[in-house]
Amino acid sequence: MNAAAAAGVGDELYWEQLVQLVDEGRVIPVVGQDLLAVHCDGVDGLLYEHLARRAAARLRVEVSTDLNVVACRYLERGGQIEDVYTVIKSVMPSDQEIEIPEPLLQLASIEPLNLFVSTSFDSLLERAIDRVRFGGRPDAEVLSYSPQRVKDIPCPMEELRRPLVYHLLGRLSAVPDFAVTEEDTLEFVHSLQSESRRPRLLFDELNNCHLLIIGSGLSEWLARFFLRIAKRERLWMARGKTDYVADRRAQQSQPLLTFLQHFSPRTKVFRDGGAAEFVRELHQRWNDLHTPRAAPPSAPVGGEDEGADMESGAIFLSYASEDRERVREIARALRAARLPVWFDESDLHSGDSYEREIRRRIDGCSVFAPVISRQTSDPRPRFFRLEWKHAQLVAAQLPEGAKFIAPVAIDDTRPENDSVPEPFRRVQWLRLRDGDAVSDALVTEFRSLFRARQKALAGLT
Repeated sequence: MNAAAAAGVGDELYWEQLVQLVDEGRVIPVVGQDLLAVHCDGVDGLLYEHLARRAAARLRVEVSTDLNVVACRYLERGGQIEDVYTVIKSVMPSDQEIEIPEPLLQLASIEPLNLFVSTSFDSLLERAIDRVRFGGRPDAEVLSYSPQRVKDIPCPMEELRRPLVYHLLGRLSAVPDFAVTEEDTLEFVHSLQSESRRPRLLFDELNNCHLLIIGSGLSEWLARFFLRIAKRERLWMARGKTDYVADRRAQQSQPLLTFLQHFSPRTKVFRDGGAAEFVRELHQRWNDLHTPRAAPPSAPVGGEDEGADMESGAIFLSYASEDRERVREIARALRAARLPVWFDESDLHSGDSYEREIRRRIDGCSVFAPVISRQTSDPRPRFFRLEWKHAQLVAAQLPEGAKFIAPVAIDDTRPENDSVPEPFRRVQWLRLRDGDAVSDALVTEFRSLFRARQKALAGLT
C-alpha cells in the first residue's frame, strides 16, 4: 500500500489538510455504528451488540451480537420478518439507559460540520448535536431515507440554517423502514441507485464535498459503494477530491486497501486506532486551531493558585469550600483545554467591597457553573449562595434560550433536592461520578457553552 493512501496521528500534512477542509465547511461526516460504544445492561460494548442480545432474548433465538444473524435465526424458526422491526424498536435502550458516547459529543462540537450522514438507525447522533449546540433542546433537523418514502435534504449544505442528520439507511420505526438485515441493506442500496428514488440534492453535496467515513463498519463492497456514489465519474477518473476513512474493518481488509491503492489513491485510510481515536484526534486538532489561550494566572484573591484578575468571559466555578479539591480538578481540565477559568480560593468572604468584586466577576463571565454536592445542602448561611443568587439575576437579563448557568453535580445530588434553586433545576446538568476523572465530554460541553456565549457577544460588536 502506498504512503499516500494511509495516514496516522503523526502525519501533520494529512491533519493540516483535513482540519482546513473542515474549517471551510467542505467536509461531510458519514457516521456509523463503531462510534456507539455505550454502557448498557451492566456491560460495556457497542450499542448494536446490546440491541442484538436484547432482540434475541425477546424473539427467543440463540443469542448473537449481530442483528442480521438474530433476524435470520428467527426466520429459520418460521417467524415473520415484520416482527423483527417491532421487537428492535421495543428493546432499543431509552435515553435514560445510555449516555451519549463521547466521540459523538466531540464530533458535534466541531461547529463547521453541519450536514451529518448516519448509517445507523438510532438517535444518538442527533442527541449529541442537541446537547452540545442547543443545550439539550431538540433543534437539530433529522431526515431519513426509505425506498418507500424518498426524502431529500431541503437545500444545499451551505444554506442550512441548523445542523441536519440524514439517516441514509433508515431510522428506527415499528415498520420495516430501516436496514437491519443484509437484504435490507441491499434493498436500500438498490433504491439509492435509482434515478427516480435517489435524494438528488444530498448526492450533489456528497459529490461536491469531502467525505469523512467514520466507524461505518461496512462490508467491503458497501464501503466501495459509498465512495462511488459520492463521485460523478469512475473512481480512477476522479480528480481533486480526497475522501477520508477511519474504520478498523477498512484497515484490516487487504482487498479493500489494494482496491483503493489502484483505483482511488486519493482516499486516505486512518491507520492509528479506530474511529473513536480518530475523532478524538480531529477534535483536539480543531480545538487547538480555534480555542484562544487563557491568560496566565496571577496573584489570587486570598489564595495562592488562582488569578485575581479574571479574564473577560471566563468560566466562573462557584462551590462549597469542602469541594475545593474537586473544583481544582475541574479547573485544571478546563485550562488544559485552553479555556479561561476563575474560582475563588479564599475563605475570607467578608465586606461589601469583596461582595462587589465577586458580583463584578459573575457579571463578566461567559458561563456560571455552580458545583453542586451534598455540601451545598448545608442549611447554614454560606457565601456561595450569594454567588448563586447574583448569577440568577444575570441570567434573567439574558435573551430567552441563552445558556448562562451550567450546574455540575459531583455526586448523586439530584435537581429535585430542596436546596437547589428553582432556576437551576430547569437547565441541563453536567455530572461527574464520585472519584471519576474529569471527562472529555464535560470539557467539550463547557467549550461549547463558552464559544456560544463568545459568539453571541461578538455579534454585538
